[in-house]
Parts: sequence; C-alpha cells; structure tokens
Amino acid sequence: MAGEREDIRIGGPGREAVLLLHGLTGVPNELHVLGGAIARDGYPVHIPLLPGRGTVAADMDRLTWDDWMNAAVSAFDELARDHDAVIVGGLSAGGTMALDLALRRPVRALLLYAAAVSVSRRAAYLAPYGWRVIRRWGSRGRKRSPADEAEAVSTYDPIPVRAVAELIRGMRRVRPHLREITAPALVLHASGDRWVPVASAREIAARLGGPVELDVLPGDAHAITAGPDRDLVADRTRAFLARVIRHE
Repeated sequence: MAGEREDIRIGGPGREAVLLLHGLTGVPNELHVLGGAIARDGYPVHIPLLPGRGTVAADMDRLTWDDWMNAAVSAFDELARDHDAVIVGGLSAGGTMALDLALRRPVRALLLYAAAVSVSRRAAYLAPYGWRVIRRWGSRGRKRSPADEAEAVSTYDPIPVRAVAELIRGMRRVRPHLREITAPALVLHASGDRWVPVASAREIAARLGGPVELDVLPGDAHAITAGPDRDLVADRTRAFLARVIRHE
C-alpha cells in the first residue's frame, strides 16, 4: 500500500505547500486521507517516511530525536525552495516535531493532531533511563480493540522503547518554548485519547504565542487522522486553512 514504506506526494504547483509528519512508529499512510483533502484545495502536500519507520523495529534503536528532526528540516527546506510558504502539520509525535520545526524554521501555519507535550502513561517518562535495558514495550499478545484496529495503519508492536525515550526528549525540548511559536495553529484532539491526554492539547493552545483554534472531538481515538473521524478532521483542517491562508 502506498505510504507504508515510502513518501507520499500529492498535488501540483501552488504558492503554499503543506508538510505532514506521521506518528511515533507510524507511516505516511495514516495522513493520506488528510493530505488528499488538503491537496484538493490546491496545496501541494508532502508526507515523508521518517527515519527508522516502515522497516523493522530494531532500526529505531539507533536513531535520536535529532535524526528525526534533520529529516523533517530537510523536507521543509526542499518545499521552501519551490514555494512561497510552508504549512507544517503532524500527528502525535509528528505534532511534537511540527512544534520543534516551528522553532527552527519560519512555518506559515501549524496543524496539530493529538500533538504530544505530555503522555498518559507514566512509565513512558522512565524510557530515557531504561531503554538500554528494556528494548521493547507494548501489547504483543494482547487482544486489540476495534478502536485499536481502526488506528493501526502500520506500527511496530511492541514499541521500541528508544523511540519513546526520544519522544520524551523532544517534548522536553519543545514545551518550555511554546510561547516563542507565533504561527497560527489548529489544535485537534479527541476528548478520550488514551495515549496523549487532552490536557496536552489544552496546554499547547494556552501557551502558543500566536492565534490558536482548539477543537476537542468526541471519542477516544488517538490517530484521529486515520480513525473514524478522519473526514471530520479533514473538513476542520480545510476550513482552518481557508480562513487563515486563503482569506487573508
């Protein structure tokens, strides 16, 4: 399937381009529906496959937050060379990366879906100290719920603990500097998200330095761009871009 082991590029020439970053152990396909909807409004969209994803879990054991961010910055710079502005979005850890990218580059607007500046599972905060001893953490052998299946685009299960450790590192880098980010932002989050609490969205919305639209959706999906409300997420995103970009 397209977007499981390769980048996704959708749409043709346009003044403003959109860069979308997938989740912690996800792949570009979890943003494919959203990217297609945005592209129909005239935005060229790039959803890169981030380092260590789409291969085997062991590849994540040797990668750092900076390795992920170097790939994101390179993708941003490529789009910026050919377009007047670049809008950046991300799901979960990809949303955290989008915030970090906004601290490094002149992002035109931010699209944040279940973006993480905190996580629900307390054990995750031990990952930076224990990943060399405990390499995998997760649910192998556990019966998956229908909500899990709806969100499981393509992930490593069990999760590489090194990846969790690097996400914690990224959150700690971004969180103290949210006020420095002044780009307009859309923040979407499910009220019952079991992985990243809705408090994360509220904190982002309260602390960002620019105009913010916060929308809390019903349900408990984490990967809201790929779950049952993916079309609603796409519609809210298109409306936000129409207000912020097209109707200045």
